[in-house]
Amino acid sequence: MKHIYKLLLATILLGSCQTDGSQTDLNINRNPDELFLNTTPHKKMIVDVDMCTDVDDACALRIATALDDDGIIDLQGVAFSVNGPNNLDALRGFLLHEGKPDILIGKSAVANPPEESPYWDLMAEYSDGKVDAYEAVKMYRKILAESDTPVDIVTTGYTTNIECLLKSEPDEYSELTGQELVKRKCGQLYVVGTTYPEGRCNNIWFAPAARTAADYISKHWPYPILFFTNNVGGLLVCGAGLQQVDTERKDIVTRALYAFGTDTGRLAWDPFGVWCAGYACGKINRLGFKRVNIFIDTETGRNTFADATDGKHYVIYPLCNNKNYYNAMMDHLLIKKAKL
Repeated sequence: MKHIYKLLLATILLGSCQTDGSQTDLNINRNPDELFLNTTPHKKMIVDVDMCTDVDDACALRIATALDDDGIIDLQGVAFSVNGPNNLDALRGFLLHEGKPDILIGKSAVANPPEESPYWDLMAEYSDGKVDAYEAVKMYRKILAESDTPVDIVTTGYTTNIECLLKSEPDEYSELTGQELVKRKCGQLYVVGTTYPEGRCNNIWFAPAARTAADYISKHWPYPILFFTNNVGGLLVCGAGLQQVDTERKDIVTRALYAFGTDTGRLAWDPFGVWCAGYACGKINRLGFKRVNIFIDTETGRNTFADATDGKHYVIYPLCNNKNYYNAMMDHLLIKKAKL
């Protein structure tokens, strides 16, 4: 009888010591001043897009789903940083077309402009109408709280959802604040946007809320951010190869490219960022990094980088002068998933 009592007591004590999994610190051994370039297969990732008036986001999402197919990443969710009359249906349609019906969808936390797109309607044709979207911050908190491995985030549009995540309060998914949850559960934050060494970028200046959001996250994100400046990806092209092989315009990405008004692909700001983030800026991506500090003028949206050996953040630069290499690598992923 005493033996049974001891076992019961031990069980009770062990149970009382267990903590909410959402509070587990996955970064306890992480160097908070260095990049966290996770090359583990099936690493978890969230992609945050402004897929609307430009079409490079559609190429970026195709690359994300292709990397998910290949086991490079485990795509957990896609969030919008803009609103629109049918953008959630468009995203649902895209994910169904890509064979990813279970990926979570997040609705923008801020009503950023623009609220239109030349290809939302055609993407919505593929939707089953069962969107069931989360508010973006709720989606982030759910994924982070439930994860037992660090979650990478790639933003290809405004960073307003990220600001709102950092400022979020405890909820049904976690007792932690957003800042605490990010510090314990997030891997690397990759941000597509800004200009090096200085200038204006659409992802920062176009929406007023985006200016203050970029400034806020640059100051309050607990780890170094890796910025994909627009003067790197903006020199590359994605989608031209797909358009050349899909002559009958059957694939959803091909259709989006033509709806945007191009028959020669699109500048590759967003797809380049997602491709590199997926591979954690590994050898295949042929990139270098430099430490920087960043200042963002919240009135104008203009950013200024200053090189610094002890800089808080990082920017990328290409190690390869062959633009065709990068273009071909991205187009390969577009084409391999295309439904021709």
